[in-house]
Amino acid sequence: MTDPDPRALPVLVRAAEDAEAGRGLALLDAVAVRWGVRQGAGRKTVWCEVGGKPT
Repeated sequence: MTDPDPRALPVLVRAAEDAEAGRGLALLDAVAVRWGVRQGAGRKTVWCEVGGKPT
């Protein structure tokens, strides 16, 4: 996902049970093998690798 605001980097936090936002990175962290953030000129991109057992 790419965001046009390179200043505010995403931070993994624990959302309150009744919170209406703040779970995106927690979900990503739960399913991804690894993830990170790349900063570019005028944007940032959150990337992830999702893996599984070969079938």
